[in-house]
This record gives sequence, structure tokens and C-alpha cells, in this order.
Amino acid sequence: MPANFTKEEKAALIEKFYTQGYILLKKFGYKKLKIIDIAASVGVGTGTFYNFFKSKDEFIIWLIKRRKDETAEQFLLLSKEYPNGIPMTVFEQFLFDTISHNNIYRCLTQEDYNILQEKYGLLDNRNEKIEENAKFMMSKLATTKSIDDFFLFSEAYTIIIIGTSDLNKLNPKIINKVVKQLIHSVCQFLY
Repeated sequence: MPANFTKEEKAALIEKFYTQGYILLKKFGYKKLKIIDIAASVGVGTGTFYNFFKSKDEFIIWLIKRRKDETAEQFLLLSKEYPNGIPMTVFEQFLFDTISHNNIYRCLTQEDYNILQEKYGLLDNRNEKIEENAKFMMSKLATTKSIDDFFLFSEAYTIIIIGTSDLNKLNPKIINKVVKQLIHSVCQFLY
């Protein structure tokens, strides 16, 4: 890291990389995204990019991980706000916001995602902690449903995420209404 960046400047650049990263990934896709484009969008040179990330792939994996971590943090904040259990309507809004803002499928083509999956196993650990995660999430919701119901919900929600990935194929005038209704329907597995 260059000595001429203060801690605050480094933090500000990281935020710019994060914000611009998703915009550029959506615009160019995985294969066409160039480091020079990333660096320019943040206002730094290509060499400075390499002070933060070793490669474009490392950058993209970082974006995905950070987005997942943000979503988990948002869920934890909700669980603190509702110590007696997150109500269905609040959980539905959380899921809608997650699909609208944190849906990696909206930034990558299926081919792009397949390449990253093959290279880095992005979904390899998906089922690794699913029961542990299910129990934790269910303990934070205002529900008495079973873990099996969570598994049904999880698969149905995944279908919604993937199904709403290519917004160009969907009617923009009604997509939000449809997604909200689908989320409401899958939440009924949980509540």
C-alpha cells in the first residue's frame, strides 16, 4: 500500500471500489470487465488497484463476500430490533431488499457465474452449514414452524433469486409487485 494514503483515504477507496464494482460488473460482465475500468471509476491508476487486490477475480470474489456479509449483518440488526422474533412483514421487506440490492445474479450472466463457480466453488459451501443456519434464522423469526419448513422456504427463495436475475426479460412495470407477492408466498412456509 502506498505510504501516501492515510487510513481514511484507504477506507474511502475501499468503499469506492465496492460501490463501483457492482455497477461495472453489471455493465461489463465478468469477462469484459477490465482492471483499468475499475481503477478509473475509483479515480486511481491500475497500479494502485493492485495495492488493494491481486487480480480481477480476487476483486469480484471480494465483492460477493462483502455483499453476503452485509446481508448477514442486516439480518442480525433486524433480530436485535425484534428480540421476540422478526415479524413476517418485516422479514418479507428484508428479503425484497436483498433481492433488489444484493442479487449477484443481476450482475453476472449465467456463463460468468458458471466460470466463477468452476474456478472458485462459489456454491460449494452452500449446504455445508445449512442446518445450523436454518436453526439460527428460525430462532430469530416470530414463528413456530419447523426446520423442514425452512428448507422448503430456502429452495423456493433461491428459485425467486435466480428467476429474477435477468430483469431485461421481465416486465419492469410489474416486476416489483410480482417479486413481493412471490416473497409473501414463500414466507408462508415459515409463518
